[in-house]
Amino acid sequence: MGENWVGPGENSLEGIRHGMTHLDGVEFDLRLTVDDELVIYHDNHISKAQRAQIGGSKWTEDHTAEELAELGIARFDELLADPLFQTAWREQGKIACVELKMPHPKAKHAGSVNPRKRERVAVRIVKRVDALLTELDLPQNAVVLYSFKRRFRRVCARAGARWPVAQLQPGIPEIGNVRMKRILTLPSFMWLSLPFHLKHQQNVGAPMLPCALEYLDGFSRHITLGRTVGLSGYTARRLTRLREGYPAYVWPVPLRVEQALRDLGLTALSDVTSPDIHSLPDGGARWPRWASQPLDPEREALLRTADAEHHEALIEEAAREVSPWHELTDLEQRGFLSNWRKRWQWDREVEELAEDSGPNRMPWEVSRLIGHRGSGKNPN
Repeated sequence: MGENWVGPGENSLEGIRHGMTHLDGVEFDLRLTVDDELVIYHDNHISKAQRAQIGGSKWTEDHTAEELAELGIARFDELLADPLFQTAWREQGKIACVELKMPHPKAKHAGSVNPRKRERVAVRIVKRVDALLTELDLPQNAVVLYSFKRRFRRVCARAGARWPVAQLQPGIPEIGNVRMKRILTLPSFMWLSLPFHLKHQQNVGAPMLPCALEYLDGFSRHITLGRTVGLSGYTARRLTRLREGYPAYVWPVPLRVEQALRDLGLTALSDVTSPDIHSLPDGGARWPRWASQPLDPEREALLRTADAEHHEALIEEAAREVSPWHELTDLEQRGFLSNWRKRWQWDREVEELAEDSGPNRMPWEVSRLIGHRGSGKNPN
């Protein structure tokens, strides 16, 4: 099952390159340094060992990009200049979900509890991201900006962002440890159901719904007010009817539910990106490029029903023989879109979907497997 594979660190250039080539795209996090550079890093603080190495504050935003580079934390513009990453993003229909992080209120640089100051900081972050992305000349449906920052859409409007935007819900505070954050987030999670979030994102024009797995799997999905949805049975059919093809990007997705999300036409953000994993817990073979190297129904059925001893060979064969999305003809792309539209009850017509398609892009409705924080979150 690939337990011996040692992947690159989360949010590292190597990890993001791996996720971008091995899967359908990546998700990663950006923070603004004291010298106004964007760095790829998730946590609002550095570790004690890292602090001992470079000195100064524990808060990430209180350091320069050069100081953080000593810890192996890369700048965003370094990633954008990487030829392998850039080619996959611009030319092969891959996607990047870019999460913009707000500084901890105690950070000396940009940290504050004042809502106006925090919004000014958020606007500055969005402007920097927007400018760098615009230089790449990406397709509009190759990237989405999102954040837990309240009123993030308003922030992006103030910044004049030219890229698709979505709001992460429920809002997670910057303060407290993991347990405290869960406790503070629980009331918001319970109060608003997934169908409510889905309808709201549609109404405000977001391209997709970022969705925590807890809304779909386990006991937690039953504690929200409103209609329950799930990954199987009548609650799964209800979700399909409610979505009408509207995309839901689910995180974090363990292997045990990966096939269930694929069967529902959802997009999965996974921490499991080992190329040595060839089998899923349900017994089927694991194909890692749902969208960027799509399988026809016959080959998909073969991988699902084959004995585990044949999975590795079948996956290697498919990797050699199946044409990637960017090499398909217009007619072949329309064939996949038509099949997916029927399978998952998409609302839009094939002609409209085809207009959003091309060698370097595909409609938002398409189901993908995406690397969380590049090639997966570091184990705690």
